[in-house]
Amino acid sequence: MKRLRSLVLLIVMAQLLTAFIGRSLNPFAAYIGESFALTNFQIGFLPTALFVGQFIATLPMGFMADYTATHRLLLLLMSIVGSGFLLLATIDGGYFLALLFIMLAGLGYGGMHPVTNKMLVQLYPIQKIALPMGVKQMSITLGSAMASIVLIAIAERIGWKPTIAMASLLLLGMGVIIYLLLKPHEETFRSHSATEVSLISQLKKLMSSTPLFFATLIALMLMGLQVTFNTYLLLYLIEVKVWAIYLAGWALACSEIFGALGRVLWGSVSDKFLNSNRWLALLIIALWLPLALYGLHIVQDQLLVFLVIATIGFSLSGFNGVWMNLAVESVPKTLSGSASGYSVTFASVGVFIIPPFFGFILDKTSYVHAGAFLACVSSLCALIIGAMLFSKKKNSVID
Repeated sequence: MKRLRSLVLLIVMAQLLTAFIGRSLNPFAAYIGESFALTNFQIGFLPTALFVGQFIATLPMGFMADYTATHRLLLLLMSIVGSGFLLLATIDGGYFLALLFIMLAGLGYGGMHPVTNKMLVQLYPIQKIALPMGVKQMSITLGSAMASIVLIAIAERIGWKPTIAMASLLLLGMGVIIYLLLKPHEETFRSHSATEVSLISQLKKLMSSTPLFFATLIALMLMGLQVTFNTYLLLYLIEVKVWAIYLAGWALACSEIFGALGRVLWGSVSDKFLNSNRWLALLIIALWLPLALYGLHIVQDQLLVFLVIATIGFSLSGFNGVWMNLAVESVPKTLSGSASGYSVTFASVGVFIIPPFFGFILDKTSYVHAGAFLACVSSLCALIIGAMLFSKKKNSVID
């Protein structure tokens, strides 16, 4: 048991450090926008570039995770993320070059999801994976919260480029250390290989899973909303609420910390109170967001604003844990890496669309209209989940 916990700790640490760098785009969006003189529409493409890389890499990495020693892939991906952001820190200008380096980092960031998911499946039976999966997902938002607090504080003193460079070097060094610690357990991370199955065959099996398809569709919308909220929250608090950047960074960190709790607790809530109905948990999340966004608009007291932001983070960032559980539960264990890669890949399409469109609306109108757009997307998401739950209940009655 002690050995198992130490291996899980290393996997969680790798995911946390990768998110610490990869999700630094959220707190640094204001710095990068000011440095490159970007419009809100252009800022929206910063997270999109990261997720373009994720879109390209996630499915192939998920397939590779089903037949390659996953601890080697872990080192490769952490190195790619660190290198991409290190290159970003070296440029003096050039918006499109910045997008290219962010996309390079996205290749590694996106591949981490299926690889770390597969590593957990290699360590636990599928019936006991909910808690370690939630903890692993929680590390992503904790890493992002750390970036909002620590990196902004450092950037205020030495600038955002040296800060990103230092963080990238930390990730590269820790990647090597974690690999060396995992290397003696190489056989463990080879145990569920599926080398005899081709990528096309796996895709056919994945696409035939109706639960996986709808989980991915809902995740597409919620992921787009999550990235948009995290990207523009800092700017909103600075421009509309007239907060200092460091206080706004703490608010973003608050969202991420409660999101980390949500990634763990939503799975437990669905197990204990919703009869393991992950879809009902997603419906509650989708219904809450429009109300919370309206509350964020009308509330002026700083403490209440923090409270509203915490609830948005708990729900909007917390959905990831439920989603990942749905993805791995909807396919056989040997396809868990591919299922994660498939779902994350196609869910990333939401990040290509929603943040830039939000930025475009914001440039043309105001935060009120842009926020209404987010509320409409969340409401559409709730309608789809509701229709699916109704159809599922109707089919069970017929059966």
